[in-house]
Amino acid sequence: MAMKTLVRSVEGKTVITIEGNLDFESSDAFRNWLLHFSLNTPRGQIVFDLGALQFVGSSGITQFIDSLLEFNQTTTIKPLYSNVSSEFRRMMKVYDQTDSFQFWDSIIRPYYDN
Repeated sequence: MAMKTLVRSVEGKTVITIEGNLDFESSDAFRNWLLHFSLNTPRGQIVFDLGALQFVGSSGITQFIDSLLEFNQTTTIKPLYSNVSSEFRRMMKVYDQTDSFQFWDSIIRPYYDN
């Protein structure tokens, strides 16, 4: 299944649901989409829902995380990341030198480390 991006509003937040298979080609397309989206970003909280995203091949993961880090730097309100698997959360933290990823359990509830 190709990677797809769905944008919707939930409880006043802009929710970007990313689903499907992530590989190098889809990461490149996502970077382009995210650049366009950042130029037209709605005001208010943005939540990336990664619960339906499947990772295929490690080469796309690095580019995907870099795209999210770039997006984090262009927004005035820190984006939230929901439904992120523990394995992928660890990878995101490794690449994140500025602590710019904030994780939530769901699109409406914060994540709490135990």
